[in-house]
Amino acid sequence: MKITDFLIIALVLVLSILAQQVPTQGCVTIENRSVKRYLVSSTSYDADRRHVEYERVAEKWIITRAGTYYRITHARLGEDLYESEYYWNGNYLFTWKPRTRITDGGAWWVITPTDGGFFRIRNVKFGHCLYTNEMNSWICAYEDCDSWRYEWKISSVGC
Repeated sequence: MKITDFLIIALVLVLSILAQQVPTQGCVTIENRSVKRYLVSSTSYDADRRHVEYERVAEKWIITRAGTYYRITHARLGEDLYESEYYWNGNYLFTWKPRTRITDGGAWWVITPTDGGFFRIRNVKFGHCLYTNEMNSWICAYEDCDSWRYEWKISSVGC
């Protein structure tokens, strides 16, 4: 192999890695690979939390990096996405309404690239991934993380 061939291959690999980085500047939309719908806020569950679901029309989120973890915050509402201990057909996902921060790992996420520009979003506290069940518009969290239902396209958009 010639040195120029090696350099071209190395450049392609570096560019593909850079293309797979999680956008942390400005706002993003988060679209599920399987249902081709977007993560959005939904109805209030109680005074402190709001459901999340998927819809055809995107809402904006802000992803903030802290070390190896990420926080995902609804851009308009200023509410952090978190996985709760409540369970029915997967752990419930909510946004947190109070202006305090959840600090037990429930609002921290590990975001890892898969293929084709998609990511898996895994909760730090529970180890579950964001998931769409395709039976209703709910988004929940399961431990499997092994199909397109667990993969998300994160796209940079203007705030």
